[in-house]
Amino acid sequence: MDIVFEKVEHVYNARSPFARRALYDVNVTIADGTYVAIVGHTGSGKSTLLQHLNGLLQPTSGTVKIGEETITGSKRPKQLKPLRKKVGIVFQFPEHQLFEETVEKDICFGPLNFGVPEEEAKRKAKELVKLVGLNEDVLAKSPFDLSGGQMRRVAIAGVLALEPEMIVLDEPTAGLDPRGRKEIMEMFYRLHHEKQLTTVLVTHSMEDAAQYADEIIVMHEGTVWGQGTPEEIFRDPERLAAIGLSVPETVKLKQELERRFGVTIPSPCLTIEQTADAIKQLFSKVSVHDQ
Repeated sequence: MDIVFEKVEHVYNARSPFARRALYDVNVTIADGTYVAIVGHTGSGKSTLLQHLNGLLQPTSGTVKIGEETITGSKRPKQLKPLRKKVGIVFQFPEHQLFEETVEKDICFGPLNFGVPEEEAKRKAKELVKLVGLNEDVLAKSPFDLSGGQMRRVAIAGVLALEPEMIVLDEPTAGLDPRGRKEIMEMFYRLHHEKQLTTVLVTHSMEDAAQYADEIIVMHEGTVWGQGTPEEIFRDPERLAAIGLSVPETVKLKQELERRFGVTIPSPCLTIEQTADAIKQLFSKVSVHDQ
């Protein structure tokens, strides 16, 4: 299902002395099945934007179209329940969403709330703990007896239990060490392809945006500053720097190599693998020239 924002504005505490405009003139399309990263500084509107994706927030003006559903400021929250089954949100520190006495009950809560029979919900829970990289024996444990990383995986399984068509990830690796961050990001990338999901990643990590996303949306001061492929967005580091954003470390290394050796490296160098290949080719040319 495609997502289309048309002239979306959102004002917190509208019609009050504390009114604050968080979004304005947002026009953006996210195509079905794509992996999109949303980047921008704190306060740029990223989190406000993502909360419009399943009706947690409704636009003050404009429309958000998600598949056949159209969200406007006048649509009642009760009318949005079917949409919230289609769009699963994994919030920052999703382990804080856990509350049941066992892992199995926590994963089953969402499906049961939507009328799924208990036996089917339990079957889903067994499948999903394996899918997120946990052993089946965790189902009988309290989620609060697990490690932080395991709790996060349980919370993610609970979101996936509703079989969403789209999954929204709000800084999903916050607080994890580098190994844990890579494991979680690789897991989401695998799920994106295996489940044929539309995936929206809100992140401060330019490296993650470059490595995993098909497209990047750059938010700045409440509106869309730019949208394009990682190669298009990171092609002009100076333009990004003007709004206080950087490029992946691999792109910085590419720039330094070009400056130092007076060459042009054709590769975008968005990943470590691309950068390693580019360096190998560069030094093979330098060696040949020296000979």
